[in-house]
Formats: sequence, C-alpha cells, structure tokens
Amino acid sequence: MVAESRTPYGLHRDLARKAIARQKEAAELEREARAVRDAEVLAMLATPGASLGAVAADVGLSKSMVAYIDRTARANFDNAEKARAYLEQHDA
Repeated sequence: MVAESRTPYGLHRDLARKAIARQKEAAELEREARAVRDAEVLAMLATPGASLGAVAADVGLSKSMVAYIDRTARANFDNAEKARAYLEQHDA
C-alpha cells in the first residue's frame, strides 16, 4: 500500500480525497451561514416599519431574494422570537 500511494494514481487519489473533504466542509459552512442569514433577515422583517425593500437595501440582497427567504425560512422559524432564540443558542 505504501508503494501505491507513491504512484501517480495514488497521488491523484489522495489529492482528490482531500479536495472532497474540503468541499464537504465548505458546504457545511455555507449551510450554517445561510441559516444565520435567514434568521437575521426574518428578525429584521419582524421589526416595526421594516419592508422587503428596506431590508434588501440594508443587507445587499434583491427584494425577491428577501421575499424568498421570508417564505422559505418561515418553515424553520415561525416568528421573530424563535429566530432570535436560534441566534442566541448559536452565538451568531
């Protein structure tokens, strides 16, 4: 097995495995960041006077993206209190 890892095939296999591990880690970090983003956007939308346009402008997203977050994230966070509780639990 030691000799196999020194072959071109073994070298490429090892590099591919490392790349796959980095890819999985990056995907997990992206999922975590998206969950925090959704909770923050929902919390912003729940504040008095907030609008899709104002939130979108303040965070640098399109209004349609904020509306999408609002529709889909509500399945995970029923209200602003739950979103804030999530953020407090995860030290975001």
